[in-house]
Amino acid sequence: MLILRIRQAECALADGRLDEAFEIAQAEDIRRHHHGQRLIGRLARAMIQRGQENLAANRFQPALTDCNKAEKLGGNLPEITQLRAAICDAIVKDQKARQQEALRLAQAKQHIQDGWLSVGGRLLEEAPPDDGHVNLVRQELAAARLQAGDAVAKAQQALGQGDIEEAIHIIQEARIGQCKSGGAGDLLRQVRGQAIQRVRADLEQGRIDRAQAFLQKILPLGKDGTEVAELTEALAWCRQAAQHVAAGQPGAALPLLRKVKAVCPLARWLDAAVADAKRAAEAYEELDAGPLGLSMTDETPSQGRRVAAPRPQDRFVVCSSEHINIASDDATTNGLGEAGGSLPARFVVQVDGVGSFLVFRDTRITVGPISSSVRPMVNVLADPHTPVVMIERMEGDYFLRSQTPVEVNGQSATERLLADGDRIVLSPRCSIRFHLPNPASTTALLTIAGARLNRPDIKQLILMDRDILIGPYANDHIRTEHVKDPVALFAQNGRLLCRTKESILVDGHSFDPTVGLALGKRIEIGKLSMVVARLGE
Repeated sequence: MLILRIRQAECALADGRLDEAFEIAQAEDIRRHHHGQRLIGRLARAMIQRGQENLAANRFQPALTDCNKAEKLGGNLPEITQLRAAICDAIVKDQKARQQEALRLAQAKQHIQDGWLSVGGRLLEEAPPDDGHVNLVRQELAAARLQAGDAVAKAQQALGQGDIEEAIHIIQEARIGQCKSGGAGDLLRQVRGQAIQRVRADLEQGRIDRAQAFLQKILPLGKDGTEVAELTEALAWCRQAAQHVAAGQPGAALPLLRKVKAVCPLARWLDAAVADAKRAAEAYEELDAGPLGLSMTDETPSQGRRVAAPRPQDRFVVCSSEHINIASDDATTNGLGEAGGSLPARFVVQVDGVGSFLVFRDTRITVGPISSSVRPMVNVLADPHTPVVMIERMEGDYFLRSQTPVEVNGQSATERLLADGDRIVLSPRCSIRFHLPNPASTTALLTIAGARLNRPDIKQLILMDRDILIGPYANDHIRTEHVKDPVALFAQNGRLLCRTKESILVDGHSFDPTVGLALGKRIEIGKLSMVVARLGE
């Protein structure tokens, strides 16, 4: 029977049925027989040859399988070691190529969404023609070009009729505000030119409110040009001067009003405003020098009444087009604390004994200094020249983008596919550590070092995708020893739900999974105690 099985294996080897021969030859009695040993040697070499053929055809998994079988038959032969090294190198190169292709595709998609259609098209020309994802983006590019052409025609018509607001609305709806060439570029230059004239006219007539509102409409069309910068700064000086006047400091408003006059010399109302502010400042000085000044306490300011300065914790964090006060005690709750309320896109998880975590459900966030004019979603108290970076999640991957080069793991970059542990250096005193603690979860953590958020209790930022894991292990997003098994928080139908082996109490009452976790109320899971709160609570 043994000789018969050896002959069967030899026949299978001769016919090229290597897997069948391998199943027979790995038996222990065949390996001990001298005819079986010769068979094993020939079969191992045949496996190596087939593995090399699979490797040459980029079939890495079959090649690795053949290599493992050859090693099981022939041991650690030099040919097998070389084949395994070649397969591993090929797999690493293929993964890098796929990552580069994914980055190129993401860049093309982002350029298309930002209105840079030609740049996106050139990136797609370098992509493989038979890739399904690439073909979808090519279809998006074709649709965007048709939409841009139609929008340019409609906006030109509105502009010809003198309806500049309708033209701006069409441009913003079609997302062609960043185009620099072709018909769209000419259109944008015309719209910006007419819009700047209108803002300047409103400012010269003293309609600061109208000028500010209209300037906000044209800012998304591009901030390039000295006139836009001058008008933006002039309106900011007007607001500061008004604040000084309201605080009883007309003398501090005078230099600001004179700066506005230099930008808008035809604004006659400024002459009267400067004169009034000057008279008011002199009147305050006269009162301060008279008997009333003698009755003032040492703590009373010498230039009249002043409004209280805002507390540092009451400063606003700017998030896209909305202001979110992340520490004000009198913020509107909008049903805060009511179970079943809609889960906001941004909230805070406060875990007793661990700290507070700012959670973003958005697919992209921006981080930058609080003094930046770009209005980042996450403000940090850092050097004003610190660049603003965007971190975006696309199909489970995270990408870093910045208009100014930043340092990622010691290398300068404006775009980068992020991996777990990457260190992003924004300035010598501000850096961000990117973490993907759990390979099975695409929820990421950001740890900001060297700079402070304007809420000192915030420990880390969580970019939530599907879930947040709270537990004692290194692959949990929030680590705590108060639970033995991980607790999973996940969003479903606008509710925040919880999955755990232990009982859940919300303000001492049992948890109703059909309603969801209540915001602003204490949640107890075994020994774990935490609060999920809206920003502002």
